[in-house]
Amino acid sequence: MAKPTEYPPHVFQALYTDEAGEVIGLDEVQLLDPVPAERIPALTALLASEDVYLAYQCGLVLAAWGVEAGVKYLGQLVDTRIDKLVELEPHRLWGEDNVYDVIAEALGIAVLSDYDPGEILLLLGRILELYGECYFESKLKATLLRSEVSALLPAIKKALQLALEHNRYYQASQLLPVLAKYDKTYALAQVAQFEQLVGKDDRIRYNLEEMREYS
Repeated sequence: MAKPTEYPPHVFQALYTDEAGEVIGLDEVQLLDPVPAERIPALTALLASEDVYLAYQCGLVLAAWGVEAGVKYLGQLVDTRIDKLVELEPHRLWGEDNVYDVIAEALGIAVLSDYDPGEILLLLGRILELYGECYFESKLKATLLRSEVSALLPAIKKALQLALEHNRYYQASQLLPVLAKYDKTYALAQVAQFEQLVGKDDRIRYNLEEMREYS
């Protein structure tokens, strides 16, 4: 996989610069408003690139802009379990791949771009199925809190239990604020076990506190 600095100038500019040509990074490019429509054809063509990381970045940008090809591409990465084939988002501290967390964030931005929320919910539901096995830093949590995801409540409850089964205690606790937003009774019923788990990971405390803001 080529490094971003090795990309052709027009590709680098499409992925990392604003309309004035200033480098702002991929995250900020996803939030450009209005969407620079002239970049869409080139980025869409790059979804077929043999450079998986390049295609992935194009997918993130296009999905965030509400472009169907980008959303579909990210869905394919989830369905094919891209984490088993290549590491796209290695976490610098924890040494795990945060790829599905980053994908979830792009899909959440797609909703803000007026993309079909029903399709996005289906994709987020498929991502939640991986919540026990795979690593999630906090972007999925933020996406779920920001969006209307009441239809995903059963999947969120299952994801919390999956994370506990895989000893991902802090990761499980990230879903407490989301659950409190939609099912306060269920969320409060989880408090006792997570208070006991604080000794294993003190970061759980922050999610317990945030949960109370919604309950």
